[in-house]
Amino acid sequence: MRIILSIVVILSVFSCEKEIECIIIQDKYGGNNTYYFQWERTIKGNTNMLIGTGSVSEEIYNQYEVGDVYCIEELML
Repeated sequence: MRIILSIVVILSVFSCEKEIECIIIQDKYGGNNTYYFQWERTIKGNTNMLIGTGSVSEEIYNQYEVGDVYCIEELML
C-alpha cells in the first residue's frame, strides 16, 4: 500500500505544469510595507480589458519600473 501511495504522490508532483504569465506594468504603488503592480489584462475570447493588481515583495518592486514586463511562473495542477 505504501508503494502505491508513493507512486501516486510522485506522479502528481511530476505531472504539474508550469505556466509563465507576463504583464506590462501600468502603475506601481506601495506603502506600509505593501507593494503592488497594476496592469491591464485581456480575457481570452473577450475584447474587454480588466485592471489587474498584484502584490509583490519590496525587492521585486524596486527592480521594475512602469512599462517594464514582469513575468512569474505559476504551478498548474
